[in-house]
Amino acid sequence: MHVNTTCEKISSWHHLSPDWLNWADQLAPAAQKINRHLIDALDLPALARAADGRALVVLDLASGVGEPAFGIARMLAGEEDAALHGHVIASDIVPGMCAGLRARAQAGGIGNLSVVAADMEKLPFGAGAVDAVSCRFGVMFCADPDRALGEARRVLRPGGRAAFMVWGAMADNPLFGAMEDVLDRVLGTGFDACGHDICALADPGLARARLERAGFAGVDITTHRPVGRIPETAAFWVPQLEMLFGHVMRSATPGQIESIHSAMSDRLRPHIADGHFRVPMCFHVVSGKTPLIKFISA
Repeated sequence: MHVNTTCEKISSWHHLSPDWLNWADQLAPAAQKINRHLIDALDLPALARAADGRALVVLDLASGVGEPAFGIARMLAGEEDAALHGHVIASDIVPGMCAGLRARAQAGGIGNLSVVAADMEKLPFGAGAVDAVSCRFGVMFCADPDRALGEARRVLRPGGRAAFMVWGAMADNPLFGAMEDVLDRVLGTGFDACGHDICALADPGLARARLERAGFAGVDITTHRPVGRIPETAAFWVPQLEMLFGHVMRSATPGQIESIHSAMSDRLRPHIADGHFRVPMCFHVVSGKTPLIKFISA
């Protein structure tokens, strides 16, 4: 298996920035439905109570073009709970992504959010700088996920929480399985060839062990298996294809593009019921906390 360096990954995602921006607004409602699982794992109300009135600071890693950083920022603006207040640092390794999410935050009037270009394997923050760390479908794409987990642990305050949303096994995500097979057949490429190890943390036991090795305590894992309901006439796979393989798709011929979409439709047709695609997906939310410092009297 080819292991991409950090520089290679930056280049790969840089070429995908326009694709993410193109789909950002359209996919935001669907993203918010699953973001709640990640945000719940952070337990922001508990962190706010422990902060005793101090404004919370939440670091969102691999923010892409805004999710879940925007949702967390709105929560910390007191939109849902007046007791919650604080600031979100949205970060991404790709400057194009940062520019896009900064513009979207300004357009959305989100004032309690700042944007920082940052490599999650080498974060530009001091130890204990933030109360919580979130990461939605990002840590598995690092050149060294364990180093990224260690950095997340380092920047958390004692008693802080981190939550990572990661994809489950390929066999439990038929959309990704179809993409892998179809792109390999039509274009001779796929996730591995493009440096996307999408299932790097798919095994719950191994994911737990990796967080514990990084220094997290109380590691918890929840598995979610939502099933969409999309009209069978909708080519719902297009956003994922473009956001993960847009740079490759742009080099394909019109005939190859037509073949890809036809093959994707055929491959996913067994999941049609009552005139709708009912394609299951599987992801895990892996969370942990930093131990509180215990003071022992002399």
